[in-house]
Amino acid sequence: PCEEVIAPLVKEGKLGQKTGVGFYDWTKGRPRIPFNLLEEYDVERSWAVAVNEAAWLIYEDAASPKDIDTGMKLGTYWPSGPCEYADRAGLDGILERLKKLYAEYGMELYKPCPVLEEYVSKGWTGKKAGRGFYG
Repeated sequence: PCEEVIAPLVKEGKLGQKTGVGFYDWTKGRPRIPFNLLEEYDVERSWAVAVNEAAWLIYEDAASPKDIDTGMKLGTYWPSGPCEYADRAGLDGILERLKKLYAEYGMELYKPCPVLEEYVSKGWTGKKAGRGFYG
């Protein structure tokens, strides 16, 4: 399905910010999500997946929390990285959300990383506990 959507855009030279058009129209600056879509969009679900992917990178010793956060902020213009977000939001809540999503959909995307399980079991739930990905 993704190829069916992306291939025609690439063929037409619609490469996103680089060309000014793609999924969004960048000709007037950074696009904003229309308010009517914000009501339907589950931001927390997206953050949970991003945090889980970051945790897998840490688990595989591929990157540090700081490197992941820096890369995401510079590469995607996110206001904070997934590890910073997780420490603020609480790793325990994110882990619970992932468990529910994995139980409901059975997709590997939602399978909680052992790092999250370990941190939460040790009480490292983020800023509220004084320790998480940072600290």
